[in-house]
Amino acid sequence: MFYEECPAPPNLQPFVTRLWFVRAKPQARYEKILPGPEAHLILNLSDPYRLISPDGKGGEAGATEVSAGFYAGLQRSYLISENPDRLFNVGARLTPYGLAAFTNQPPSKFQNRVVDAESVFPGFTELRSQLGDAEPGQAFEALATFLQHQIRPGYSADPRAVTAVETLAREDLEISVLAAELGISTSTLERIMMRECGTTAKAYSDVCRFNRIVTQAAALPKGSVPGRELLHLADYYDQPHLIRAFRRFSGFTPTQYLQVVQSYGAEYATFVPLEEVTR
Repeated sequence: MFYEECPAPPNLQPFVTRLWFVRAKPQARYEKILPGPEAHLILNLSDPYRLISPDGKGGEAGATEVSAGFYAGLQRSYLISENPDRLFNVGARLTPYGLAAFTNQPPSKFQNRVVDAESVFPGFTELRSQLGDAEPGQAFEALATFLQHQIRPGYSADPRAVTAVETLAREDLEISVLAAELGISTSTLERIMMRECGTTAKAYSDVCRFNRIVTQAAALPKGSVPGRELLHLADYYDQPHLIRAFRRFSGFTPTQYLQVVQSYGAEYATFVPLEEVTR
């Protein structure tokens, strides 16, 4: 696998954090994409993907095909992707409040959804004609230039949302404590987060906590005892609570997750290869 990323140019920050490039042969036919603290704008330079609903609605026959470009908002559960024979993508990671810098559509509209990028970033898929054989440097320059032209002049995010996102991505903190540190009520913080990010502070905190634990768990040595080791890493009350969180966000138990990820490597912590669809 060839993967490269770089920080977003200063004039795109803090709305876009990083640009990334991948060209690889998939490890498996399918993969589970686990929820994380950022949204993604992706230009697909290979064949189409299929996204299969975790809840099984419609079955595989009802899977959604995504081809040229797509935007994946913040997710509250995993996605299942059926990969093409070759992966070739360039993309941007957006902060939860980042989308509002590019469109006046409410961020909540895109939570738990993957949509055609043209509905949010008009002209995005035209980059395909420029980047068919691109190397990372060329791809990053083209993507950054496109996004710089899309950004809304003079837009700035609510600094309270920016601080809340940065804090919750870094540490597990009671929402009431965070609100108090910001000098506002819990209900006001939740309204700000919903308006700026399309999600509540509590929901975002849950996803960030899960993302931190799977990233650390993937690096555990083989032979680790999942329950004991993961409870040491995480801020969950007890093992049943940990197992419920794992199932909700990934569809795996902790033991199943470690078995799969340790067979492929820590770099697949949040993009977990699957030989067959499992929900």
